[in-house]
Amino acid sequence: MAFEVPMKKSATLDRNSLSDKCGFMNVRKSFDKNTLNNDAFKKTVQKNQHQPTVKTSSRQPVISVSSPSPAPIKPVKKQRNIPAGNVFLRKGQKFPISDKCGLKIALGWDILDSRCELDASAFLIGNNGKVLGDEWFIFYGQTTSPDNSVKYYTGQTDDDAVITVDFRKINPSVQKIVFSVTIYEAVEKGLNFGMTSNIYARMIDTRNTETARFQLDECYNNVTAMVLGELYLYKGEWKFNAVGSGVARDLAGFCAMYGVNLI
Repeated sequence: MAFEVPMKKSATLDRNSLSDKCGFMNVRKSFDKNTLNNDAFKKTVQKNQHQPTVKTSSRQPVISVSSPSPAPIKPVKKQRNIPAGNVFLRKGQKFPISDKCGLKIALGWDILDSRCELDASAFLIGNNGKVLGDEWFIFYGQTTSPDNSVKYYTGQTDDDAVITVDFRKINPSVQKIVFSVTIYEAVEKGLNFGMTSNIYARMIDTRNTETARFQLDECYNNVTAMVLGELYLYKGEWKFNAVGSGVARDLAGFCAMYGVNLI
């Protein structure tokens, strides 16, 4: 099965719906899979229209056509009121998850070039290294996994995106959850992660306490899709792996690595 990724973000979540007895965001899915092919969900790009301008002089008319002005390049650094914990992970470091209920993975970034628009996502992976199905790819257009164990939301904290994981509900076939960040139309627009900075993933327990944080030391200009980290099962226990590696692929190519088929 393949589907078209909706390219318009929505923020229709109610803060009152973001709690349950174990402290998780209980975000309800507000659409079904059929909406994934709706053109109303597509992002639109505004294009500058440049019309010829006419200049006159006392000698003879001269017609000049204005050339397209470059897109603005302006750093975008978000002001965050986020208290840091005491554990800072290094690339490749493994961290055990002590909370048996689950956790939140909060993701954030700063932008050095305002043309960059970043999106977070999660892939729920089985033993074969692929998603259990296209509906197990979680992002702003498909915010809840079929088993209701993984949910995505934005706009409720100073982080850019938050993905909650409830270990009590997770499908037994899921052996790994990959957390990634991609740049919208990176290949088409010539954008890369060298135009970003301060990309991080932080783990928060059900008491809303940060237990560990992983921040990239360097963002590379040959990368267009980044895996920040992954939760994985090891001898029946969940652990977090600080991955911090990227690839130079468009969104379709990146998703195909995990078995997701985009139209």
